[in-house]
Amino acid sequence: MNLQAIEAFVLSHQLGSISAAAKHMQKNRAQLSQWISNLEIDWNVELFTRSGHKPVLSEQGLKMLPLCEQMLKAQNHLSQQVEQIAQQGCFRLNLGVSSFLQDSTVAKILSRFNHAYPNVDLKIFQRRDELLLNWQGPKLDLAICFYRDAFPNDYTIEPLCEMPLMAVCSATHPLTKEKSPNLQQVLSYTWVTILASSNTQVWDPDSIQRQIEVEQHSLAIELCRQGVGVFVGQQQQLIPYIKSGELKVIAHNDAIANEQLGLVYSKHASPNPTLQALIKMCKAEFNNESSA
Repeated sequence: MNLQAIEAFVLSHQLGSISAAAKHMQKNRAQLSQWISNLEIDWNVELFTRSGHKPVLSEQGLKMLPLCEQMLKAQNHLSQQVEQIAQQGCFRLNLGVSSFLQDSTVAKILSRFNHAYPNVDLKIFQRRDELLLNWQGPKLDLAICFYRDAFPNDYTIEPLCEMPLMAVCSATHPLTKEKSPNLQQVLSYTWVTILASSNTQVWDPDSIQRQIEVEQHSLAIELCRQGVGVFVGQQQQLIPYIKSGELKVIAHNDAIANEQLGLVYSKHASPNPTLQALIKMCKAEFNNESSA
């Protein structure tokens, strides 16, 4: 079906003549006249009466006009959607997120992204940082994670901000009675750590005499609250428990250390417009958090 012929029919009626429609479409009059005649042949209808100088809709033409107008609107809507999808550059993004990050922060970013790009599917992998930097699963388009000096050469890393990590224990833990415990004293107690986590920069995990390793930070924090052991976590996660008095920061000079948070993506391909938008939203959110 020739959509230009349908447009010629609708415009001839709206503009009052085939000549005006031809001028609007930047075609010659004879071509539009032939298109309209072909429509009449294909549909076995008469769209215009043949009397007078101006095109007058026949009874059949009156019935066909709204149908043709709807078809042209649908075609225009389809073109707009195709253009939007082409600008987005993708239909799906795989996003890696450090399990140290608060869910509420990640949810803010994803909520804004979902509002701006409702047609893009998201798959979120919440994992430990070293797993994201050495990812073996489905290709990640972007990872938001903590990193140090060493990371794979085929990745680009854009720093976001520094986040303090804290070594804490429960208010009833024996360490709270030590005013200035040395490193050996601190490491002599049980530690609750994230499985294979490298986020104990200040404290050497190999020197810790006993560890309880768990997958999720929520369980680690709960075990720490119950007095099971020492835990190193993101300051923002632990502040509510510190303010309530349930957890205490260990009285050691290195109990608070900064970790660098960054955006990690492949060097081999430039981020498409959709990914660029997500990166921009991440930067905006963490800039707000660091300035708060």
